[in-house]
Amino acid sequence: MRRLRLPLFTLLPAGLLTVVLSGCSEMRNGTGMVSQRLGEAVREPGAREVDLGKLTSFGWAYVHVSRPGVTREEMCAWIRAKRNDCGRIIRIEKAPDDHVYLLFGQRGRLTHVELHALSNGMFDMEVPEGGLPRERAVFRIRRGAGPEGRETVWLEPR
Repeated sequence: MRRLRLPLFTLLPAGLLTVVLSGCSEMRNGTGMVSQRLGEAVREPGAREVDLGKLTSFGWAYVHVSRPGVTREEMCAWIRAKRNDCGRIIRIEKAPDDHVYLLFGQRGRLTHVELHALSNGMFDMEVPEGGLPRERAVFRIRRGAGPEGRETVWLEPR
């Protein structure tokens, strides 16, 4: 493992992730449902921790987080998708600078891909090469000053 802070963008070992989206994809131009639920959870009065697994309704064993502003071309190369396949998985040309991709998978397959708004929480974590396992996707909520003095919510694995 290596210690990373945003922007996060782990590299997958060759052949680890088969580019088959067997579940769901919310790759539109807006923030995904998991991101929205995460934002609601961290804004609850008195919230001190959030379990990402409890915010999802699909199967997954690990999650990867990209860096902000990544392009479709970069994501296609990262998930080793052919151009035609990738267009069905990653539907926007470039993630906004205030968003990252969340890529959920299990058994070498993507099960869900969506955009995550950094305003709903910025990940500050160690990123294992194979992704963050579901059982470790429980985050402590830390609030502090972010860019331009705005309050920022940091998510650290407990």
